[in-house]
Amino acid sequence: MKATVWIDTFQVLIMFAGLIAVAIKGTLDIPGGFTELIRRADRSGRIEFFDFNPNPFVRHTFWTLFFGGFLTNLTVYGSNQGTIQRYLTVKNWQNASKALMINLIGGVFLLTLTCFCGLVAYAKYYECDILGSGIIKRGEQLLPYLVMDILGKLHGLPGLFVATIYSAALSTISGGMNSLAAVCITDFVKPIYLITKGHALNEKKAAYITKGLALLFGLGAIGLAYLCQFFGNTVLQLALSIFGLLGGPLLGVITLGMFFKKANWVGALTGLIVSTIANIWLGIEGVLYSKPTGLKPVSTAGCNFTAFPVTQPPLTTVPAMEEDL
Repeated sequence: MKATVWIDTFQVLIMFAGLIAVAIKGTLDIPGGFTELIRRADRSGRIEFFDFNPNPFVRHTFWTLFFGGFLTNLTVYGSNQGTIQRYLTVKNWQNASKALMINLIGGVFLLTLTCFCGLVAYAKYYECDILGSGIIKRGEQLLPYLVMDILGKLHGLPGLFVATIYSAALSTISGGMNSLAAVCITDFVKPIYLITKGHALNEKKAAYITKGLALLFGLGAIGLAYLCQFFGNTVLQLALSIFGLLGGPLLGVITLGMFFKKANWVGALTGLIVSTIANIWLGIEGVLYSKPTGLKPVSTAGCNFTAFPVTQPPLTTVPAMEEDL
C-alpha cells in the first residue's frame, strides 16, 4: 500500500503540471488574456458563486453543492476503504490528520484548476460551440480538443496532457484495486477457507490470491470503462452518481456503529440492503426521467465550418448539452 501512495504522489504532480500548462497557454491564446476570459465567462452567466435557489432539483446551486459536496466528501474520507487504507500507512492519527490537511489544500487547488480550464475552453470557443456544431461528439472530447488546439505545435506538451489523464486514472484505479482485493480476501476468502479447510490461509497463498483478485477487478474496471461510451451522461457525472448511490448507505452504517451502541449487525445489514435498493431505484428513475434544466446558451455563429469536419448543419444558437455543465 505504501508503494501505491508514493506512486499516487508522483502521478498527482504530473496531473498538476498538465493542467497548469493548459490553463496558462489557453489564457495566453485568448485576445485580452485573463481579463477577457473572465469577462466572457461572466457575461454568459457561467460564473455563479451565490445561487441560493432552494429547489433541490436544480443541479448546481449553493445548497446542492454545499450539502452534496459535504456528504460526498464525508463518504470519501470517512468510510471509503481506499482512503482508510491510506490512513493506516502512517504511524499515528496525527500524521493522518496532517495528510488530510495537505489533501484539502491540494484538492481545492486541483478543483480550481479544472474549473479554470473549463472557463478557458468556453472563452476559447465562445463564438463556436464545438459540441453543438458537431466538431466533437461528446463533452469528454472538449478538453483533449482544446489541448491539441493550443498545445499541438509544442513538442512534448500534448504528451504531458496524455500523461495527466493516465495519471489521474491510474492513481484512482491502483488504490481501488488494492482496496477491493484486500477487502475480499479478508472478509470473504479467509473466513471461507478457514471453514472449509479447518485451518487458516497461509500468507504465500493469500498473496497470490490477492494479486489474482486485483487483476480480476482491473479487468472489470476496463470493461466498465468501455461501457461508459454508451451512456448519455459524462463519465464524471456517472461516477459521482454511482458513488452516491452505493457510498451513502455505507456511510450510514458506519455512522450507526459510531454513535449508537445498541445497534446490531441484523439492523445494520437490513438498513444497508434497504437503503441501497432505494438509492438504486432513485438513481435509475433519475437517469430515465431526468430533464436538463438551467442550461446556458451557446453560439456557433463564429464557427468556420470549412476548417473542421461537421456532422450536422451549423446552427446560429444551440442549447448547451448536459455534458457541458
